[in-house]
Amino acid sequence: MTTPRRSFLGRLAALLAVGTVPSTAFATPSGATTRPATWPDERWLEAAANGEHRIFVETGTLTDAIGLRRTVNYLDAMKNDYQVPESRLGVVVGVHGAAVAIALNDAMWAKHRLGERGGLKGATGAAPTANPFRSGAGSVEALAARGVHLLACNNSLRRLSRELAGSGGDANAVHAELTANVQAPFLVVPAMIVAVGRAQERNIPVTMVA
Repeated sequence: MTTPRRSFLGRLAALLAVGTVPSTAFATPSGATTRPATWPDERWLEAAANGEHRIFVETGTLTDAIGLRRTVNYLDAMKNDYQVPESRLGVVVGVHGAAVAIALNDAMWAKHRLGERGGLKGATGAAPTANPFRSGAGSVEALAARGVHLLACNNSLRRLSRELAGSGGDANAVHAELTANVQAPFLVVPAMIVAVGRAQERNIPVTMVA
């Protein structure tokens, strides 16, 4: 009796003989196969997956930008204690939920009072009117300079757009404004949950910072 495996191998051999094997016949769980051209930009994924040591830090917390601080700790420990240079790491930070404000520039923080919305307080006790996580030690710019890939969740940007627009506003217009003012180091991905899944497919460990 012909087994399912023998039947499959027989069909595969026949396809090979005529050169008609579909590309999906050799797909692997690693996700390293050719992807459809219509998919979003995933160069971040390829670059991170090629790192000798890899990690994906997912965070929805805006207060103190703890996700950024945890990432700095990882980079410093790998460099100082394991003697692994940043060039050999594949590090990704993904912001979603309230933390998506970290991806927006100073103009959006001032216009939409994101510091006040997030319950943040500056050195004077007042809410910051500019993105306090943009520059300085452990900042967005500092992490990008160290080779970290930064992602912002579009679903979270859409949710924020609806909140800012209110019941009578144009959420689509607000969303267009927000996406146009995402800081340059960040790449907007459709949904953070999908980016996390894609990372796991490429054997990139994910850690969630609540």
